[in-house]
Amino acid sequence: MAGHLKQAAIHARRKLNFTYYCYHGWISMRAGFRFLGISFLAIIHGVFPFIYKDFQIARMIVVTINQIRDSIPGWEGWEEIDNYGKRRSRKN
Repeated sequence: MAGHLKQAAIHARRKLNFTYYCYHGWISMRAGFRFLGISFLAIIHGVFPFIYKDFQIARMIVVTINQIRDSIPGWEGWEEIDNYGKRRSRKN
């Protein structure tokens, strides 16, 4: 656990202390509960496609991902997301 928190603090550009531990927990729990809610809404949308139309659920996912991104801006994994379309078009 300490190794993960240390890496997360580095990527978040924050000092590793109890305050960061609480911040990390808050970000994780907030994202987790949002994704649970989004999952529930996606199931509802699958059965009733006229509910949550106009890509509202996709927008909720993007907002949640961007909140996570703001909390760990230095993580190199964001490059994979940024380059997703570029990589995908090369495969076609």
